[in-house]
Amino acid sequence: MIKVYRLIMLWLTCGLISCANQPLAPLSPEISIANFRLSNLGILQQDFLVQLRLKNPNPFPLPITRLDYVLSINNQEFNRGDSQQSLILPALGEETLEIKVSSNLWKIIDQWRGWESGFSRQLNYQLSGGLQITNWVPKLPFNYQGTVALNWSK
Repeated sequence: MIKVYRLIMLWLTCGLISCANQPLAPLSPEISIANFRLSNLGILQQDFLVQLRLKNPNPFPLPITRLDYVLSINNQEFNRGDSQQSLILPALGEETLEIKVSSNLWKIIDQWRGWESGFSRQLNYQLSGGLQITNWVPKLPFNYQGTVALNWSK
C-alpha cells in the first residue's frame, strides 16, 4: 500500500513539475494612437508620424521584434505596413513606438472631404494587426479603435 501511495505521489509531482515549466501564453498589449502628426506635405504624397502607445497587461516583459498593422481612418483603409523596430515592453508598463506612414492625395481625397471644420477635427481610427515577440511562434493579434487629433506642428 505504501508503494502505491509513493507511486501516486511521484506521478502527481511529475505532473505538477511538467505543468510549471509550460510558458504562460502572453496577453496582447493594448495599443492606441498617442499622436498623429503630419511630417511632410507634398503635392502627391503626404508623410505622417504615428506614435503608438503600447500597454503591457502581462506580469512579465514582452520583447517585441515586429509589428504588422492596418490603419483605417474614418472607416477607410489609410495605410498598412510593418515595423521591425525592436522594443522591450516592461511588465505591466507602457512604451511608445513611432511608425512612419505615407499616403497620396488620391488615396485620401475622399477622407478629406469628410473632415468637417477644417483640420482640427478628431479622426476616428481603427488599428489592427499582429505583434511578434521573441521566443513565441504565433503573433499576438490586436484590434483597437479610438479617436485622435491630427497634429500639424512639426
